[in-house]
Amino acid sequence: MAKIAVLGAGAVGGMLGALLAKAGNEVVLLGSDRTVTAIGVHGLHLTSGTFGEVDATVTARTWLTEAPDVLVVAVKAPDLATALQRAPAATVGRAAVVPLLNGVDHVPYLRAVYPQADVVPMTVKVEATRTRPGVIEHLSPFTEYASAGPTPPGVLFAGAGVDVDTSAPDEATLMWTKLAFLAPFALLTTALQAAIGPARDARPSELSALVDESCAAAATHGAAIDPDALRGRIAGLPPTMQSSMLKDRLAGATLELDAVAGPILRALPGGAPATRAAVAAILGG
Repeated sequence: MAKIAVLGAGAVGGMLGALLAKAGNEVVLLGSDRTVTAIGVHGLHLTSGTFGEVDATVTARTWLTEAPDVLVVAVKAPDLATALQRAPAATVGRAAVVPLLNGVDHVPYLRAVYPQADVVPMTVKVEATRTRPGVIEHLSPFTEYASAGPTPPGVLFAGAGVDVDTSAPDEATLMWTKLAFLAPFALLTTALQAAIGPARDARPSELSALVDESCAAAATHGAAIDPDALRGRIAGLPPTMQSSMLKDRLAGATLELDAVAGPILRALPGGAPATRAAVAAILGG
């Protein structure tokens, strides 16, 4: 049994925390006073077509009070700096720190914040939502985690029943494979305020250009992403699927624009017109 702290009790963190607790690990969820109080009173519940109904026994706190074996960071990118105050470096110590954020820039940032820890980047592809504090619905038929080769946290996650792809040859390929897929999906759906089916039907040329730009940006960091294969993956998404950025826009929440579009714009400072146009449409919307 491992001691696992999960920073962020939203859809991703809550779902993973429930599955890790069900597998017998000691799980502490770190979140706001409102969230941890609700979990303390009502518990943590996951509804999933894959994993069934899970009522998980977890501890919920506003602050990390003892060193974990693993700290999972599952907050939104704009909230990262503030959220890390809940898990001080002195308490985290030499734990494995597993970020599950969108984007790529959070990895070096976390290594600077936690100099003694082993930061193990991972990515996740899942559609889930938190309907209220402590209640998570898993909406997609998939839950796909990935790491650059086998890692001890990946073994823990696999033991909780989730798929963990260890085929990425390096961190750059791991992180940019996720971002190159996410950026076109998130930016187009949010700019049009439509699910992926109507969005890709309405603007196929813009979607194709977004894919090309994300792959070109990945190449500047040494990650080779096949744009045609990426277009095929996006074409295969269920037409009703919404990006998390679109959901945030519809809910009036802060968008992860810099985490998703920023790395592409910075990698291609003289180019990326489709990415720039999509960001401009979102900002003007």
